[in-house]
Amino acid sequence: MILTTTFVCFCLASAFNYFRTRRQRSRIRNLKGPFTWPLLGSMHKLVFLQPKSFFKRSAEYLQKYGSLSRCWVFHRLFIPLADLELARQLLESEKHLETGYELMRDWLGGGILMCEQDKWQQRHGLISGLFRKENMDSLVELCRQQAEQLQQKLLERADGSEFNAWDIVSPSVLDLIVRTTCGVSPSEDYAKNFLDLTELYRKRFLSLQSANRFNYWLSSPFMRRRQNKLIKRLNEEHKDLINRYRQGQQPKVKISEGLVVDQSKPLPPKWHESLLQILLENQDQELTDQEICAELNTCNYLGFLLCSSALSFALVSIARNPSVQQRCLEELRQAQIKDQVWNLEKLPYLEAVVQETLRLYPPQVIVGRQLKQDFSYTHSVVGDADLPFGSEIYINLYKLQRNESRYAKANHFQGDRFMDSPPELLSYSLGPRSCPARKFSLKLMKILLATILTNFELLPYGDELRLDLRLVLGSSNGFQLALKPR
Repeated sequence: MILTTTFVCFCLASAFNYFRTRRQRSRIRNLKGPFTWPLLGSMHKLVFLQPKSFFKRSAEYLQKYGSLSRCWVFHRLFIPLADLELARQLLESEKHLETGYELMRDWLGGGILMCEQDKWQQRHGLISGLFRKENMDSLVELCRQQAEQLQQKLLERADGSEFNAWDIVSPSVLDLIVRTTCGVSPSEDYAKNFLDLTELYRKRFLSLQSANRFNYWLSSPFMRRRQNKLIKRLNEEHKDLINRYRQGQQPKVKISEGLVVDQSKPLPPKWHESLLQILLENQDQELTDQEICAELNTCNYLGFLLCSSALSFALVSIARNPSVQQRCLEELRQAQIKDQVWNLEKLPYLEAVVQETLRLYPPQVIVGRQLKQDFSYTHSVVGDADLPFGSEIYINLYKLQRNESRYAKANHFQGDRFMDSPPELLSYSLGPRSCPARKFSLKLMKILLATILTNFELLPYGDELRLDLRLVLGSSNGFQLALKPR
């Protein structure tokens, strides 16, 4: 009796799911994809997908089904995409701006990454205001100060023995990003809460427990409780800082044992304008405290993880290519203005090395779009068609930017690849949702790399990278190298 009831319920659920998705199915008949079971769809393709196996399995999937395919999981339609022609049309569209990053909604919901489409233009404009020319010089000087502090930390490890570059680089990047967004440096407590929360989300990524909110709520109550506590602590610190700015007070030395002013080199009151000040002084549409917290969380999260990943990969790549390191050093000596200060505009080779790093190791491997209406496209291979409303499109930048038809020796690091021709990379996205911090992040990486390369020789010690995907591109065995003072 129980088996019969279960079978009948399964059949009814399968029939309901089929009729529910019949319109979507009719629009994607031209796309290949894995076998679809009743109700479950192609769940078998995701069950064994792990951070370490992602690249191997995605390569096998693309080879079998092509660069544009479909994959059903229950009622959800996934469109894995590794085709530049179609990716460019989608990213440059003014209509399809929803990113669909549901995993991060509890923390980043309401921020620029996940805000509603009608609010996105205004948020993008506000964040872009942080990087206007009159404020950029101050931010560049802030990067130089942080580079000097990073140099002192690396000096303690410059004994020729191998170490994980991420352990040294990422705390410095976090400090710099928070100073840029909040105007103050994070204390140990704030940094610990932020890093713990980031690590929690990285563990949730590609986990079946986090397949949807109901699964997570049901299967991981203790993790969910800890996640909410960490989010609450960070937002309490942000709200306290918001109140002090609104009252016209400068932040004191200690704020609820969270954020503190950097005591080693205190900044003048108007030394640089922070994102928090810009959001609070916005006259067009007053933002709520919750929306401001969401923007601070989003920019801190994206800036920290993406810049830390890119910088770590750049250091390892330069260490394992001595000729690239030597050419960077020669260029830095010619562009040096004074001690630890360079003319960043006269570092084309170093910028090309950064761009090549972003091509080969894009920090954000997957760029997502969730269609709120049908997307009509034209394609030279699969023809003209529509992707239906409700589709979740995931653009695989890793495979896209290692395409042999676009780049000669696409899987090899070539520092001068982009010296003569500007790169067409999707690491900063394209179109209306392109990254507003693109120029600043390039300057940040050039300054930090310039300081490191001028003061240390990078040695190719340690194991090779073992790529994995945990929210951003990383290495399961760390970023191993060694340093020797010059």
